[in-house]
Amino acid sequence: MSKTNETTTDTVATPQTVLQAFTSLGMFASKDVHADTVTLPNGDKAQFHVRELPDAEFRKLFHDGDRAKLIAATICDEDGKPVMTDKQAAQLKPLVAAELQQVAMKHSGFGAKAADAQAEAGNA
Repeated sequence: MSKTNETTTDTVATPQTVLQAFTSLGMFASKDVHADTVTLPNGDKAQFHVRELPDAEFRKLFHDGDRAKLIAATICDEDGKPVMTDKQAAQLKPLVAAELQQVAMKHSGFGAKAADAQAEAGNA
């Protein structure tokens, strides 16, 4: 009997697709919200939640250069719902707005604070 007619039942593991790999590596914006804090001008700490923005939404807001829109889009409650409008965010004190902008940028993966957060999470 010829060996060429034998069949095998061994299964070969199917390699992950690029999409599956990107998903498992956390390369898509998370739908989860993240707790964060800022120090207010009077020294008090304020805790709030932040949602990550998908690239297209982040680029549009960043391109517009409107810090208030970025803050309104990212600062949220624990369910991910916005806590203020862009008009309300525009009324924040400049120092508070700058702190919130840094937090928004951090959770979008930009800046030194983002690198620090990645290192703390073991992803650097």
